[in-house]
Amino acid sequence: MRAVLKNNLRRLAIHTIILLIIFIAAAVAAAIFASTGIKQTWDVAVVSESSAAFSLYQNTVNPDSVKVTLMDTTPLRTDLVSGKYDAILTLHADGSHTVDSIKSEDTTAKLLGALEGQQNTEILFSGRGTGTNVLGFLMTFLLLMGSTCMSMYADDKSYGQIRRVAAAPLKISTYLFAHSLFNFCFLFFPTMIILSLVTFISSVDIGFSFLQLIGLVALLCAFSSVFCLLLFSLLSDKNDSAKMTGNTIIILTSILAGGFFAFDQGNHALSLIIQVLPQKALLTVANGLEQHLSLSAFLPALVYLAALIVAFYVISVIKTKRAYVGKR
Repeated sequence: MRAVLKNNLRRLAIHTIILLIIFIAAAVAAAIFASTGIKQTWDVAVVSESSAAFSLYQNTVNPDSVKVTLMDTTPLRTDLVSGKYDAILTLHADGSHTVDSIKSEDTTAKLLGALEGQQNTEILFSGRGTGTNVLGFLMTFLLLMGSTCMSMYADDKSYGQIRRVAAAPLKISTYLFAHSLFNFCFLFFPTMIILSLVTFISSVDIGFSFLQLIGLVALLCAFSSVFCLLLFSLLSDKNDSAKMTGNTIIILTSILAGGFFAFDQGNHALSLIIQVLPQKALLTVANGLEQHLSLSAFLPALVYLAALIVAFYVISVIKTKRAYVGKR
């Protein structure tokens, strides 16, 4: 296993290690800035039968909480689905108005409160603190980074190195664990160092204790490593194919899970799908810690995520053994 780790380290030095570390640093800084420095507002498209009615209504809305955009025609509902607008407000000539939104009932209630000036921008998205937002942004970037680092395993498959490993005394399980461990270390240590420096310099309160932060980042990096290991084990030997497929899956599922914003379309079937995403489980654990909830509140999500990590690794070992062991 030590030989695999040393070999990966030498190969990484030849590649873009500096750019990768800078990428992590930029992701951390962007996550903290986006979570603490950018105000969250509702985007509402307004269709008014008279410009006077729109001007009168615009004066009653707090611009720090709601951004209203006057439209000549009613936007398509696809603009609501894509998240371009949170709602479409129609102002009628008789002074009444109607609101069209595909958000859930709870989210729509908050939106209506903001439109009536009853909600301020700090509590528009209650339940998601700074720490959970930071982790949500980091989640996607670290998963993508895991895919990049695991390309060394894909190179071994492409150039036949793994066949020599299968013929050697080194166990496949040990070989794959070495790749996963290397990937974990490369993701975990630079992220923790840079995250600690950025928070210290900016004096930002992330919302977790240092030990909690270590645990959450370690959990995220562990999942990133085994997920990418599984991906490259199941897909073909072509590095680009596996990486492109993995990156697509990572971005789509991270958005659905709420990595960048609270993705809520009020669809029960979609909500069920979102609940089984591992990224959602990670955010549930992070939010539970940040809100100082009891362990029982987020223990199922923690156990589910740990079980996935073990299952992904075991499946990767089984798949690799079937593909290479005995085919010498």
